[in-house]
Amino acid sequence: MQGKGPKLNVPSVPVCRLSGHDGPVQSIIFTPDGKWALTGGLDRTVKLWNPFREMSFQNLPPALNIQTYSQGMTHDINALCCVTKSLSSSSSPETLLVASNKTLVVTDLVTNQMKRRIQNYHTGRINAVAAAHSGEAYVTASYDATVAIWDGRSRDTKPIQVLKDAKDSVTNVHVVQNGSERGSHNNVSIIRTASVDGFVRTYDLRKGLLQCDDFSSPITSTAHTKDGQCLVVSCLDGTIRLMELETGELLNTYNSNHISGKYGLEVDVLADDSTIITGSEDGACVLYDLVRGNSVGTLNGPARRPTCTIKAHPKQSSVVIAASYDNSTVVWSNDASPWQEQMNSQE
Repeated sequence: MQGKGPKLNVPSVPVCRLSGHDGPVQSIIFTPDGKWALTGGLDRTVKLWNPFREMSFQNLPPALNIQTYSQGMTHDINALCCVTKSLSSSSSPETLLVASNKTLVVTDLVTNQMKRRIQNYHTGRINAVAAAHSGEAYVTASYDATVAIWDGRSRDTKPIQVLKDAKDSVTNVHVVQNGSERGSHNNVSIIRTASVDGFVRTYDLRKGLLQCDDFSSPITSTAHTKDGQCLVVSCLDGTIRLMELETGELLNTYNSNHISGKYGLEVDVLADDSTIITGSEDGACVLYDLVRGNSVGTLNGPARRPTCTIKAHPKQSSVVIAASYDNSTVVWSNDASPWQEQMNSQE
């Protein structure tokens, strides 16, 4: 189960498994501080993990399941989001947003008590969810081709704004609000969506502007580089594209080693912006050099069905979690040394 590729600061070794869901994992996130991981599954539950608990390369030990959330979740889990008090990446998360079919469930991450249940608006499943301004607003993107913005401080059952420009299912939504992107301001939220209609749409709500970028293929996943200057776009045609956000210029493409075409594969960028990671329909995970475009490694784990769910650690470029449709969810690192350092940092 070893990764194949050169010796780089990228994941290459399976270090533990996240076992406990009854069925495939469909969503993975890390908390912003990187200390915990959350997984949402087909079994209608969300689990909180300490993936740094044990280390054994021979037996692939289970990670420690800290908490399980299921209140108010009546369908499989499509998307997750953690909300913190402040925009600082070191701030502890307080609220968990869970997309369960057409419903958004808001849960206290610490007490495991449901705070709010937003339903009866979207006519299709919620594919993605995001939070703005430390939870002052929630954003949901749906199969019904709409994006709804909700007041996070009230219990209003109607959205405060709805974006209806997409012509097909909206697969991703991101909120830019911390000035990391050129042209943005600290107090301005930019909402960026991706759709099966092939467009990435960027909404500047303060200025009332809409920027559309056409990728001419259904978009299944997007990820921002950590410097906020580029967007990685994974399409159903099997090609991953790198776009500069300021100019809309296509900088690179990646399609040499992963298998795609039937499933929506997630894509992410490692913490140091050096490498793109994607799932593959053969069960592997493939790593591409962001600048050169060549493959720099393949993670061949226990998966025997498509690996569609990927999440990179927000601070450690050597750590990712990958989940397959055969119910195998594995944490990958590069070798024992940085993994041990990361474990020690959690103590």
